[in-house]
Amino acid sequence: MKAFRLALALLTVLPLAPKGVGEEDFKRSVAFFPLAGYLLGLPLALLALLPLPPGLSAALGVALLLGLTGFLHLDGLLDLADALLGARPREERLRILKDPHLGAFAFGVGGVYLLLLFQALALVQDPLFLLLFPGWARFAFLPFLHRYPLLGPGMAALVRGGPWPFALLPALPFLLLYPLPALLALLAAWGVARLAWARLGGLNGDALGAMIALGEVVLLLAQALLGPAPSSRAGPGLP
Repeated sequence: MKAFRLALALLTVLPLAPKGVGEEDFKRSVAFFPLAGYLLGLPLALLALLPLPPGLSAALGVALLLGLTGFLHLDGLLDLADALLGARPREERLRILKDPHLGAFAFGVGGVYLLLLFQALALVQDPLFLLLFPGWARFAFLPFLHRYPLLGPGMAALVRGGPWPFALLPALPFLLLYPLPALLALLAAWGVARLAWARLGGLNGDALGAMIALGEVVLLLAQALLGPAPSSRAGPGLP
């Protein structure tokens, strides 16, 4: 339970961090990352069961997903966008990565990300998918965290070396039920890791956050485009 509580504390805003946490506790928490994702997916699945207009349901879903994670993964995506995009030498990219101010790339990428997240949540109304997809997004980056070098100490270094293959066990239901979206999310995580390695020299916590954030959008878009057509839940006055 200590490792599970730590996983929740790392990936959500829930104040569940246990006392007396050591280095090995951080590594063991990796096995519970998908379960932490399922907890984030639960309110999204419950929203899909309510008779709400799709737009309202999607807006609430975006608010819940970002709020329950404390905007942590979105922040990583914005920081990484400023550092990776544009023509700059590596030293300048690393300086930008540490700069708390947001640049034009962050605003552009963040705006597109939120639009895609909202639209995808409006289209995907499968409660089971909504329950499971955040769990897979929190597994998909783990193989690449353990393959690519790190930029230095930090969150990525704390959890690197944990028993990530064991995280596949709780994440396996999503892979079996939705194999193509699962594979596309792995591809997205690999793309971010590869680009960060090529342009920065390795991964850090911002890269992990970006991999989770983009993984969620890729999963939702894949399901929206490839899954069954969503049922109509239009409210009064809507077509």
